Amino acid sequence: MPSPMGGGDGEPVMLAFLNARPDRYWIEAFAAERDAFKSEHRLSDLRLDSRGLVVTGPSGQLRSLTAHLRNFVHRVSRISLQRRVLERLTPGTSTGPGSAEHEAARRDIDLVSRMPAVAIILEEVSRATGMRFATVARVSDTRWTACAVYDTIDFGLRAGQDLALETTICNEIRKHGQTVVFNHASTHPLFACHPTPALYGFESYISVPIYLADGRFFGTLCAVDPQPRELDPATIQVLEDYARAIGVELDQASRHAVHGPAR
Repeated sequence: MPSPMGGGDGEPVMLAFLNARPDRYWIEAFAAERDAFKSEHRLSDLRLDSRGLVVTGPSGQLRSLTAHLRNFVHRVSRISLQRRVLERLTPGTSTGPGSAEHEAARRDIDLVSRMPAVAIILEEVSRATGMRFATVARVSDTRWTACAVYDTIDFGLRAGQDLALETTICNEIRKHGQTVVFNHASTHPLFACHPTPALYGFESYISVPIYLADGRFFGTLCAVDPQPRELDPATIQVLEDYARAIGVELDQASRHAVHGPAR
């Protein structure tokens, strides 16, 4: 949490405590994003020390900085996770299970990209829920990959990019196969203590499993927002219908890719 302090040179200082000690991925991402954030908010300094982030600047700037600084930390965390995943997934050889999974993910991303209905569905999901980031994610037992994205809040995730599987709620859905939804993570009896909403900086969330015709789990239809959103049962049902429609479309697109158009 940010707290004001007095700087040694008389200029006001804000200290933002981090939940964990930054690793090299976080530090690299912070270094890449720091100058742009300093410039945007007219800060004198922004640095890491043993306690967290130390921000120096005019008192008026610091008073209005809390929400922006929280979003900055979330953005750096997302970038650092993506760097970690990219390093993990970069194949050292052209054979083996990792390479096969990589190729399977690429095929599914390409498959979804050829389904124009998905873009329409994601925009409708955003409109229906009020959540400004929506995605179709491919979720396996080793990998979470965004196949299509609708983003009006600069969440920082594009189609083809991965998140660390173990940090996602979708990984839990892969195991239990149920829709997960909460309107306000900070006040939720379970998700107020769950690491994922805090890590990625969202308050409202819905994720619906997508199944193929043969019963195989493909992934999820997800929407999130940094602000609370109230989802009623009718809206949840609409998203579950969309997820079923995506599953049907995936089956048809897959058959078309294998056998070619019907003659």
